[in-house]
Amino acid sequence: MLKPLVALALSSLAVPALAGECESNFKKSGNPLVMTTYSSAVTVPNLTTRDALAQMRGILVAEKMDVMADDPDGGTLLVEQRQDKAARPIPTTITVSEVASGTRIEMAVKMERGVFSKVEQIQPYMCGLFAKVKGGKEGVAAAKKGAGASNNEATGNQDVYLFSRMIAREADKNAIAVNARHKGRKYTLTGRIETLMEDGEDYNLIFDIPEVGDTALPNLPFDAKFKVSVSCLFRPNQLTTVLAMREGQKVTLTGTVYKYDNFRKVIWLENCTKAK
Repeated sequence: MLKPLVALALSSLAVPALAGECESNFKKSGNPLVMTTYSSAVTVPNLTTRDALAQMRGILVAEKMDVMADDPDGGTLLVEQRQDKAARPIPTTITVSEVASGTRIEMAVKMERGVFSKVEQIQPYMCGLFAKVKGGKEGVAAAKKGAGASNNEATGNQDVYLFSRMIAREADKNAIAVNARHKGRKYTLTGRIETLMEDGEDYNLIFDIPEVGDTALPNLPFDAKFKVSVSCLFRPNQLTTVLAMREGQKVTLTGTVYKYDNFRKVIWLENCTKAK
């Protein structure tokens, strides 16, 4: 469940002075029944708040984190460990501020309810990240590399119904977070075609998504009670591909999330192609 965290812990056994400060400031609050939050902070001399934030962005993206929100003016950054079959999304918040001795960088890692973790894993993980922050000229150079960094790693093939249910659960908690989390992310989905239709200049393939409760899969007590439809938009130059497909046919398609519409309860992927 915490594979990236374990890897980071193992890769950060040797840490400089920043890690010592990190360990002294390390705190744990809450519990797995509600939410567990781990936090710490370090102060880096000869480093501006903007460069500190840009550095942290680069460091976290290098660890396969997805950027959810970045506010250089406000001094905040929100990233998230990507959800997969073995791990729930784990958000990490970075806050930077000016202090007398330099720039203070605070980090908070929040585990969702029901996620169990150990201090001996999380503390080296956080302190290992802080140990990579540089001040002075090195910090300026690292900030230039980190600014604008993003995780473009594609998500592996998955069943379109399970993808639909994942989006529904996320939207049930916070619909705004769906676009922040998924927009621009590439997915490969497998499912059956319900409808093929023209949509402006594009061609719209709508996947066949069963209604909630119409499958053999059990519904969890806190599961979303609504269905999210999944549409894949093909560009005009994909007409040959679209004409070769039939409603009811099982297909595997790759596309990039365009947007989630919470009013219509549908998520659109654009620039779709048949997966190779």
